Amino acid sequence: MTRIDRYLVFLYLRVLSICFTSVTGLMIVVLVFSNLEEFTRYGESNGGLIRVLLQYCGPYSLSIFERLSGLLALMALLFSVAWLYRTNEFTALLAAGINKKRVVRPLLISSACVIIGACLSRELLIPRFQDQLDRQPQDLAGDLPRPVKPTFDQRAKVLFDGLHLLPVRYRIVGPTLRVHSAPGPLGKEMGRQISADFADYFRKPGRQGYMFGSVRLPANIDQIDSIYLPDGSPILLTSKDTEWVPPGSCFFSTQIEFEMMRGGSAWKQYAGTSEIIAHVRNPNLKTGDDMRVLVHQRFLRPAIDWTVLLLGLPVLLKRTEKHMFWIAGACLGIVTGFTAIVYGLAALGSAGYLVTPLLASWLPLLIFLPWGWAKTESAMQS
Repeated sequence: MTRIDRYLVFLYLRVLSICFTSVTGLMIVVLVFSNLEEFTRYGESNGGLIRVLLQYCGPYSLSIFERLSGLLALMALLFSVAWLYRTNEFTALLAAGINKKRVVRPLLISSACVIIGACLSRELLIPRFQDQLDRQPQDLAGDLPRPVKPTFDQRAKVLFDGLHLLPVRYRIVGPTLRVHSAPGPLGKEMGRQISADFADYFRKPGRQGYMFGSVRLPANIDQIDSIYLPDGSPILLTSKDTEWVPPGSCFFSTQIEFEMMRGGSAWKQYAGTSEIIAHVRNPNLKTGDDMRVLVHQRFLRPAIDWTVLLLGLPVLLKRTEKHMFWIAGACLGIVTGFTAIVYGLAALGSAGYLVTPLLASWLPLLIFLPWGWAKTESAMQS
């Protein structure tokens, strides 16, 4: 790495830090001052306000960086090049016989590192703070009820639902198992529905599922034998022949994890790609096209962010006389337009209209990546 490369990389990192700090700082300030009373009240019993803010805003900042990595990389790249033009350093480099491609190369490499870093944080760091990121400032302790997402278990042929869930306690309040269509293995003994006051999630070797406590339906749960599949794997264990199941309870053995029961998009947004793939491949769970689109988008996210860079860079290289605010506006317009196309096609693929999940994910890249590459090559040669 030459001295010019180090100078350009340092300039890029400085601009990136300013952009990230500005965007993240503004969002955190709005968040904190809109919910200052909740943060203060929670801090009185949990180590003080500063500690609570660091615990909450740390993962929140990481989530902002992951979501806005493409925009931040493009802004840092364009502002760095614009600064070189503004100070006539770019002109001096060109006069020294260094072409545009050689000048821009370390900036592109730095942008690629930012994009890869965002992917690593999404896969390795953000899943660790999944529950924390899902909490609202009004629920810093995690005690408030969360909505439940009904999930179908193909193995037991039942729809697992509930009134709400308590993430901190890994508990579902008011759980119900509804037998669908043709009677499954549970319908023969349990009827059309199993309901209880609560269900606690367990995940241990050889014992994954939910312990239903205070079972209401069927009323004679303690007199019913445990139910197994023909291969010998358990579906529902009762206290009649299973000593570790308390009286008045039953254990529903399933591969539906607790995070899959969360309502909204929190689970899909903060889960790792391997976890989502395992969910899609699980033959006992019924998944839609939206999950398949999400898997494709996770793998294509670096290429999508790179396409954004290639679409935005020629705008500056060909129109160097423009003001900084014009550059910021062009940057925002490019990201907004391309993102709208990506998410629009993803919505069509998730709904199963016109395009398949595979085509919906790849079509934006097939169209815009070669075009952006050609435009960037042309701008570097001009």
